[in-house]
Amino acid sequence: MIRVAVIDNDRLVPAGLRALLAETPDIAVTGSATGVEEYLSGRVVADVVLLDLQLEDGTGPAANVAALCAAGARVLVISVHGERRHVRATMRAGASGYLIKDDDAAKLAEAIRTVHAGRKALTTELMTLINDDPPDLSAKELQVLYLYGTGSTLAATARRIGIAIPTVRSYLDRIRAKWAAVDEPIDDVRVLIDEYPPPTDPRNSGRA
Repeated sequence: MIRVAVIDNDRLVPAGLRALLAETPDIAVTGSATGVEEYLSGRVVADVVLLDLQLEDGTGPAANVAALCAAGARVLVISVHGERRHVRATMRAGASGYLIKDDDAAKLAEAIRTVHAGRKALTTELMTLINDDPPDLSAKELQVLYLYGTGSTLAATARRIGIAIPTVRSYLDRIRAKWAAVDEPIDDVRVLIDEYPPPTDPRNSGRA
């Protein structure tokens, strides 16, 4: 029997998944939580954790996956969102699979079995997404992204790099434009922080 725990904001989701998997005798939903901290502080024993991508407690998907993996969990992310940045960030953080939410019991069961067996559960389409490189950014764009994405204000980012605030805004607009060009429009560039490695020294000037 594969024991499954569900982490989702909606308390009705575990019941729905339990009903969806009712005809799969080798899989059982044995526990649930509305957040990662709640799950880790409880006594639920699970072989596979189904993790909702967006939790209302404000925790980041990649951080949630990393925390669960550090505790020894095998994580299958489930979401209605299939954007590349979400798939890449959670898989890089250690998730064993990523599944788009639907009512396909056979697909869900197979993904759970795959993760439980120690393999990656990804559709061909999602595998293609994570194998694609993100849009190239210049050194200065990476510096702006790193500083702004890790909590610096526009003014602090400008001061640390030695440019004007309007120039910082211009770089942020250029980053958004590059992502829009690959059909992934981004409003808040801070969600891209896990897409690129941090610069060696974000204060160093680079090519524009």
